[in-house]
Amino acid sequence: MSYLKRQQGIAVITAMLIVALGTITVVAIAARQQFDMQREQNEGLIQMARDFSISGERFAVAMLYRDRKEGLRNNSDSLDDDWAQTIPPVPIDNASIKGCIVDMQGRFNLNNLINEEGNLVDQYVEQLKSLLSELNIDQAKAEAIADWVDKDVNATVPDGAEDDYYTGLNPAYRAANQPFYSVSELLLVKGFSANVEEEKADFDLLVPHLAALPHDGRATPVNVNTATPEVLASLSPFLKDLGGTLSRWDTGAYEDYPECEDIFDLDAEETAGSILQDDELLPYESVLLFDEEAAPGAGDEVAPAGSYDVQSRYYQLRIDMATEGLAISQFTLLERQDDGKVRVLSRSRDVF
Repeated sequence: MSYLKRQQGIAVITAMLIVALGTITVVAIAARQQFDMQREQNEGLIQMARDFSISGERFAVAMLYRDRKEGLRNNSDSLDDDWAQTIPPVPIDNASIKGCIVDMQGRFNLNNLINEEGNLVDQYVEQLKSLLSELNIDQAKAEAIADWVDKDVNATVPDGAEDDYYTGLNPAYRAANQPFYSVSELLLVKGFSANVEEEKADFDLLVPHLAALPHDGRATPVNVNTATPEVLASLSPFLKDLGGTLSRWDTGAYEDYPECEDIFDLDAEETAGSILQDDELLPYESVLLFDEEAAPGAGDEVAPAGSYDVQSRYYQLRIDMATEGLAISQFTLLERQDDGKVRVLSRSRDVF
């Protein structure tokens, strides 16, 4: 009798184990199916966002092409152009899309620091120091930035940094010793660590005034129609105290870069931190007109030749798409050639 009871007990335990394993299997299958469905939904949303972003690129390309072909204001590029408008959120089915185009030649190109051979160009090292000073950032940090991009491995004394500094960090890495690919690369440079609050604050303060544009050995001129006041002031000692007066920005909206919202709202009421300007800020249609406003009657260039212009070649398009709890931002660097044709140089995406 006890033998039968033992057999019955084993049978009950076995049945319970089978039921438990079956339940676990069903739950695992259901969870996997739910995960797969969610993944497929997310992939679909991401693909839709990519499609919208490509459509946004085509729209931006068309605007920039038309702008060059129309040749308004002596074919100068300025904040008065049609491309310099924030696209407000546009609902599309269960999603929304918005964006803006930013002239990247309104900023200091980090790759101007070196020439075709990869050697430092003193003029632009001095301009970077001046820009840092305008923003109340220690000028000595320019030495580390210069060391990061130049071809040699000798640290600038006393505040530069090369491999001997970076290989001592955790994790260790080496100096790039080549042109910047992205402004965000600056976070790897001595003095701009994302892990140090004060250094990250300097990075955030500096970003709206920087670009990392393709390097072909020739410096990219600053467009005085779209340059921030601080970048204008950095062009030469003569312009140091004239940046705010000569700038075509009449609010501090550029400081919110890379955000798009209201970045070109030049008619907005003056806010804290904005710059007092004349009632009407007409764009400069030529370098000569800029020189004349900066130094009436002088008849000379107010900054080194080739360091500033009124036309631009490089633009950044930002497209933001939001849907069903998913937000995607795409940044596209565009180059507009002399004939107006526009090509995509690079893309990057952030998913939130």
